[in-house]
Amino acid sequence: MANERIIKNIVNNFLEHVIVLNTQKKIIFQTKNITTLLGFSNEEIHDLNISQLFLSSNFSLDDALAKAKKYGEFICTENLKHKTKHYINVAYRLYFEEDEASNTSYYVFYLRDNSLQNLIRKDIIKKSLTIERLSKSRKIREGKVEEAIYEILESSSRAMNTTRVNAWIFDIEKTEIECVGNFDARENKLVPQTSLPRIAMPKYFHLFETEKIIITSDAFIEPKTAELLELYLKPNNIQSLMDVPVRIEGEMIGVICFEHVGSPRDWTLQEQKYGLVAAQMLSLTIESHNKILAKQALEASLAEQSGLLREVHHRVKNNLSIVASLMNLQADKAYDEYHKQLFIECRNRLDSIASVHELIYKAKSYTQLNFKDYLNQIIEHISSSYSSVKNVRIEKNISDVQVDISTAISLALIVNELITNAFKHAFNNTKNGVIEISLLENNEHVFLTVKDNGSGFDKTVVSKNSIGIDILKGLVIQISGTYQLTSNEKGTYYKISFSKK
Repeated sequence: MANERIIKNIVNNFLEHVIVLNTQKKIIFQTKNITTLLGFSNEEIHDLNISQLFLSSNFSLDDALAKAKKYGEFICTENLKHKTKHYINVAYRLYFEEDEASNTSYYVFYLRDNSLQNLIRKDIIKKSLTIERLSKSRKIREGKVEEAIYEILESSSRAMNTTRVNAWIFDIEKTEIECVGNFDARENKLVPQTSLPRIAMPKYFHLFETEKIIITSDAFIEPKTAELLELYLKPNNIQSLMDVPVRIEGEMIGVICFEHVGSPRDWTLQEQKYGLVAAQMLSLTIESHNKILAKQALEASLAEQSGLLREVHHRVKNNLSIVASLMNLQADKAYDEYHKQLFIECRNRLDSIASVHELIYKAKSYTQLNFKDYLNQIIEHISSSYSSVKNVRIEKNISDVQVDISTAISLALIVNELITNAFKHAFNNTKNGVIEISLLENNEHVFLTVKDNGSGFDKTVVSKNSIGIDILKGLVIQISGTYQLTSNEKGTYYKISFSKK
């Protein structure tokens, strides 16, 4: 009897509540503290049919007992009847036991109030949903700092059931910390909060160098928050706080604070984890905002540089055009046709370079140029310069070919020399002259050909006064290219090739 009494005392002091059934499903024992779980007295529990305690119409006591007997254990949660409430959610474990000494069997229910677990589960779900929503926020991702800070603080206040949540950012010199948002759940909006000088609380901010989170359940008596007591805590009636540093690339740039007003509060591990996530969200917002500002500054700088570069090319073009005009004036004063042609040739070369600069300042890119546009322009210009040469037709097979600026200038002079030479020398005895111009690209190799059906010339007998061939050779070397020249009574054929790689 003494042993039985000791065993009952131990069982009655279990944190879980116990009900024992015999094989006829009658209650033969229950712990005394079961009243605290179901509200019924021990006598009322003893007189009840245990099936009456389970409220779900889907619950079958026979099925539960059968599973416990088959597997030795059955675990589940159910809503049970409560004397003073609508119901109480209970987690239970059901065991089947056999006493070989007395040859008897019985079923043991271990019951536990699941309300707290449900509250914790709901709280975790609420925080998880808040984090998920914030992680998808376009305001945070796009760095809309004011809107994003409000969203983070307001959502965090709801998720944490906290009176005040605020965000603070250090100034550049880190002499003070500025409140960039202070959400007050009592007013359901952001309320003003003055900046705080760091010099007034050096020990408190030194803690952030050694602790990830600063937590106080009762800030009024906590030594580490003593510096804040008169300056900040008492004026705002903040009893408990949790401060989480906000860092970017390891450097602390601010703090997000969760403040409970009016009474002490213990901050759970789940709440601390949420605080770290909220700090990361705030850090992401500020990083995104800073990147957008940097991008805007870079775009403004690029636009300014592009404008300046466009202006440079425009002025170079204008200056070359002025020099070309001076060449024209000088040509008009030449004593003979030979010297006049020298001035015209020099002018055309200048015009060729000027045309490249004109296309550059009109183009979107300052590194690449569509040489097709240039060819069409320079062909028209040279044709007008040699309008006196009649019965000459130009045939074009020109593809879109992008070349860099330095190559474009050399190639422009090459084209000028080849077309000018054709107009000047090819058609002395030809009635129907044709100049064929082709520009093609194949696998990063560019091919420029200029062909005419003129009288041709002897390559071994070139006038010593002609510098065209020397210029051509030098320009081809500049673009690391090769050239091929064929000339006979059927005409002259130039083929220039170079690689863009």
